[in-house]
Amino acid sequence: MAAADLQLPPGFRFHPTDEELVMHYLIRRCASQPISVPIVAEIDLYKHDPWELPGLALYGEKEWYFFSPRDRKYPNGSRPNRAAGSGYWKATGADKPIGHPKSVGIKKALVFYCGKAPRGEKTNWIMHEYRLADVDRSARKKNNSLRLDDWVLCRIYNKKGAIERRQQQQGSVISRNTAEPEEDDDRKPAILEAAPVVYDDFMYLDASDSMPRLHTDSSGSEHVLSPEVESAPKLAEWEREFPFGFMSGGGGLIGSAFQEGNYQMETMQEVFAPYMSKPF
Repeated sequence: MAAADLQLPPGFRFHPTDEELVMHYLIRRCASQPISVPIVAEIDLYKHDPWELPGLALYGEKEWYFFSPRDRKYPNGSRPNRAAGSGYWKATGADKPIGHPKSVGIKKALVFYCGKAPRGEKTNWIMHEYRLADVDRSARKKNNSLRLDDWVLCRIYNKKGAIERRQQQQGSVISRNTAEPEEDDDRKPAILEAAPVVYDDFMYLDASDSMPRLHTDSSGSEHVLSPEVESAPKLAEWEREFPFGFMSGGGGLIGSAFQEGNYQMETMQEVFAPYMSKPF
């Protein structure tokens, strides 16, 4: 029977609980009783790789259900044979009893590994295997039969959704760590202070001062030129010092007394003596 042959009502979803799978499907199949809707396919699950199983199922989108026989690994033992396709199924976790107050079934979780045990490569394919509890499996040992169970019910699904979310989280962390820092365009330019301009060995001008300063002497004291010295003498003062007319009527620099030859030139020390006596 194919999936298209199932007469399912619109909006039908198959999401049974563990107890419903055992009570209404597995027990009825082991007792050869009819199931109202044959929605679970019957195959030998251990002859296929898990990625082949969705195509063999009668119904399912993200999880698929199968009835499958289970064989022994050794003729005289009770250990099941878990080899399947190109790998094997490996049990994980503890068995879970199904049913209350009396257990009617056992649930076991398994993971599929590619390759040969014990160095197989783990995959994302998961199987929940449901088997009946309190079943006498020793009777078949006398016939040297490898059949351990006629039927077990298996739910198969792939948890790649969880793997993809983990990969996206790792990718986002890598992208944040490798992102280049952005340049700060709003950073203010550095303001450099103007250095003093040195003109000669005796005087320099500071950008913050409007008054000329002399270099310090050996004692470390600094002398500032007084306004009397740095300002030019007034014309009237020069005329009082010199008895001759400083400016001749014709605009010359030589006075009349100087031209007649009866004036004796004073020395420079006598001329500037009144100014040199003033302290700086």
